[in-house]
Amino acid sequence: MSAPFQMLGLSGGRDERGLITVAVPWNCATLSEGLSVGSSVLGLPETRRAITQLEDGSFQATITYEGAEGENGDKDTFEFDSMFREEPIESHPSIDRLKTQFGGSLNADGRIVFPEKTPSSKGAGTGLGGSRSSTDKNPMFGVTTYLVLNAVFRHTYLRRSVPSDLLQKVGTTRDRLPEGFPTPTDRNWLIMPPKVNKRGNVFEIAEEWMLSKPGQKWPDAIYGLIQR
Repeated sequence: MSAPFQMLGLSGGRDERGLITVAVPWNCATLSEGLSVGSSVLGLPETRRAITQLEDGSFQATITYEGAEGENGDKDTFEFDSMFREEPIESHPSIDRLKTQFGGSLNADGRIVFPEKTPSSKGAGTGLGGSRSSTDKNPMFGVTTYLVLNAVFRHTYLRRSVPSDLLQKVGTTRDRLPEGFPTPTDRNWLIMPPKVNKRGNVFEIAEEWMLSKPGQKWPDAIYGLIQR
């Protein structure tokens, strides 16, 4: 019976944060050897082992090692995701003006509805370029939602240990983002619960900050009640 040997086909890499991943294939005569063969690579711990039986009856054990060589990762990463989100028209910050301008009224279900024809008006200030007649099609007819710019900021990094204040920051607010990312006027950021994964000898930590609604800031008085 032949001794286990390392096969050709080692693969690996290192991402921008310094997280190293190496996969090493071994050929083993028995399943027991496939579960025990191998040793640390670059001082990194094993994080996964996959075993496949080959056509000749032997076994290929592919061992994955992960981690970082230094005290922490080489570099933190920052991401900024923005998208539109639909909100009920009733929550629009200018809903009173829209109701007056386009004839909105409250129905039996508590929803604001607009007539098919725009109420007649004279003069400027309508936002539609001057006077209107009652036969004009109402641009708000059938509108039940409006689009809001929603954004999430994500800070991902590697650390040998989880920061002691990681959970204490959850539910607090920030007026500005690091690394020069923009914040719209009269809005701020709420720090969301983090995500933490063990990746070999380091922890992969992702912190997310969520943007407040247009013209509003997350109120400290309310979110200060969050129990951590």
